[in-house]
Amino acid sequence: MKMRKIKLLFDVEQLATDGLKGTGIVRVADVLLQGLVQKEGIDVYPIITSKRGDFDAYLKAKGLDTLLQDKIVYLPKLKATTKQVHWYQKIRSFLLTKWYLRKYKKTLNGYDAYLSLFSPISPIVYQSGIKTYMFIHDLIPIYYPKGCCPKFVEKFTSWIKNAKADGYFCVSSATIKDFLRFKKEGKKKKIFKVYLGASDYFKPTKDKAFLNALKEKYHIQTKNYFLAVSEITARKNLPHLLKSFVSFLDKTKLEDVSLVLVGPKREGYEELTNQIKELSKYQEKIIQTGFVDEKELPLLYQGAVAFIYPSLYEGFGLPILEAMQVGTPVITADNTSLPEVGGDAVYYITGTDEKETRLALEKLYFDKNLNHHLRQKGLKRAQKFSWEKTINQVALKLQN
Repeated sequence: MKMRKIKLLFDVEQLATDGLKGTGIVRVADVLLQGLVQKEGIDVYPIITSKRGDFDAYLKAKGLDTLLQDKIVYLPKLKATTKQVHWYQKIRSFLLTKWYLRKYKKTLNGYDAYLSLFSPISPIVYQSGIKTYMFIHDLIPIYYPKGCCPKFVEKFTSWIKNAKADGYFCVSSATIKDFLRFKKEGKKKKIFKVYLGASDYFKPTKDKAFLNALKEKYHIQTKNYFLAVSEITARKNLPHLLKSFVSFLDKTKLEDVSLVLVGPKREGYEELTNQIKELSKYQEKIIQTGFVDEKELPLLYQGAVAFIYPSLYEGFGLPILEAMQVGTPVITADNTSLPEVGGDAVYYITGTDEKETRLALEKLYFDKNLNHHLRQKGLKRAQKFSWEKTINQVALKLQN
C-alpha cells in the first residue's frame, strides 16, 4: 500500500537571510530542504514568517525555483508572536495570537507537519493541531554564553523554555543531555538523535594547481600550514590556539609553516585581530581569510598539515567531520559532542593547556607515521556519517 505524502511546512527564515553564504545551522537547513524535496513521501512547502532576506534569490541559486516558488506559504505575523521575553512582548504576542489564530489556524490545518531548523515556533502553530518538529543544534547561549550577545541569550533561553514541539531532532547525545538538563519536562521519547553529515565534495583530491591558486588568493606564503575553521567567537578558543602556535614557532624555530584561520567575523574578531597585531614577530605567519566558499574548503583542509579545533563547546562539530572526510588529521578538544564525532580517529587535547596544544602541533608536524595513521583513521571514521543518513532519519520521523 502506497503511503500518503505528508504536507510539510519547512521554516526557511535562515535560508532567506543567509542561505547563499551561511555556515553551521544554515548549511544544515540547506541540505535538509534540498534532501526532503526529493523524498517521495514528503511534499515540502516553504513557510516564511518575516520579510527579512531574499528567499527567491536562494531558490534560484539552488535550482529549486520551479519546484518551490509557487508553494511558498507566507504568514508574517507568526514571527511576532514568538517574541516573549519582556512583559510587553508577551502581551503583544498574546493579542496577536488571539487576533490571527482563527485565520492562520485554517491555513495551517491544511498541512500535516511543521519543521523549524532554528527559529522558535509560534503559539498559533502549537494551537493549530499540526504536528511540530524542531531542531536543537546546541544550547550554547545557555551553557556557554560568553561571546554571545546578551539580548540573544535572553531570547534563546525564552525560545527553549517556551518550546512545545511534538518532536525534537538533536544532533548529538551531548546536545540531548544538555537539552534535558535545561528542559526537565522534556520527554525522551520525543527526542531523536540525528548526526549531521559532510557534503559529498569534501573528499580527497590531487588538484595541486587549485591549491596553489587558493594559497595565493588567501596570502598563504608558506609551504606548510595548520588550519582552523570556525566563526570568530570566544567559544572557539582561538586566543589559546594563537598562543600555542606562537609557542610552537618559538620552540621549533620553523620558518615555513603558518596558521590559517578560516571563518566569518563575529563577536571577538577585533580582540583576535589586536592579539595578532601584537605578535609583530609572527604576523605574516597568521592568516585570517574571513569567509571562504564551501567549494574551496575541501582543498584548504587537504593542504593542511593538520586541522585544529580547540573549541570549548559544540553541539556537533561539523568541521571535524569535514576534515576527516578529506583525509586531514585532526587535533580537537575532548569536550561536549566532539568525541562523538571524532571517535578514536583524532588527537585529543583539553583546549586549556598551552603546552599540551603546542606538543600536539609538534607531534602532527614531525611524526609522519602518526600523521598518516590519523589521516587513514579519519577517512574510515567519516564513513559512519552522511547527509543521506540524516535526511532519511528526519524523513522517517516526520512520516510516522
